[in-house]
Amino acid sequence: MLARNPQYQVRHAQVRLSPRGSVFSHAEACRLFALAVAQAAKQVLIDLQLVEDATTSAFAQMILLRRSLLRTGRDLCLTGLHDRTAGVFEVNRLGAVLPTA
Repeated sequence: MLARNPQYQVRHAQVRLSPRGSVFSHAEACRLFALAVAQAAKQVLIDLQLVEDATTSAFAQMILLRRSLLRTGRDLCLTGLHDRTAGVFEVNRLGAVLPTA
């Protein structure tokens, strides 16, 4: 039987969020930040499979998001890095602060 009391709600294991469009911009990262913080999932996956390019400020927002999630016992993982998005990720040496799958 599922709990109906809000105090006993089951937290989802993970949620997958994807940016809109082919460019992962600062504005899009801010939108995903707000969506991720509002979710109750223990693990937040950001799927960048359809993204062709990304800005460093978008990745900076992802670092801030991960820091915020870690404070509440949750975590962030990026998936689907490729092309220029992966290049920006590597050039900025983000592998040490943003986990990927």
